[in-house]
Amino acid sequence: MARLVKLIEKGPLQVKANEEVWVCRCGLSKNYPFCDGSHKKTQDEKEGKLYIYDENSKVEL
Repeated sequence: MARLVKLIEKGPLQVKANEEVWVCRCGLSKNYPFCDGSHKKTQDEKEGKLYIYDENSKVEL
């Protein structure tokens, strides 16, 4: 079943433990829950707009 998740963060969260870890907050990481840099795709998003991402592209609704 598909679902729509509203994510408002565009960058990762740094967690400091024994080693530095970055946690994904954009929902696009292929290594979720860890950041893989996929949030860079969101840099040109406009506030208040809905975007759908697939493997190759982004669609603004």
